[in-house]
Amino acid sequence: MNYATDGDGRIVAAPTQEGPLANIPREEMYDLIDTEWQYDLSNAAGDHEVSLKLEPGDRRGQSYRTVGGALVTTAVTAPDEVAYWYCDGCKTRDEVGAGWDDVARERAEKHAAKCRAVR
Repeated sequence: MNYATDGDGRIVAAPTQEGPLANIPREEMYDLIDTEWQYDLSNAAGDHEVSLKLEPGDRRGQSYRTVGGALVTTAVTAPDEVAYWYCDGCKTRDEVGAGWDDVARERAEKHAAKCRAVR
């Protein structure tokens, strides 16, 4: 696109719109968007409870016992290969990213040493 610029290189005017929507006034375009096109902007996670626990297909790693006796387990998600740990006592889950199995183990062990939640 060729923008009109001033002497300092700042854009002062944009080129005219081309294509099938070029001749539609702005008000009509907004009316079309509001009435004909319906977008679902709701958060799907808000519609149902999302599980933080290990899911079928997740590859389990090491497990640790918390001070309260609950289990903290490291795992890797099946489709994304994201390493995480989950505490069965306080229901905390911490995803650390792909390929960070060592970090997940360190954080799980650190959490287990402090967590007093009982399962």
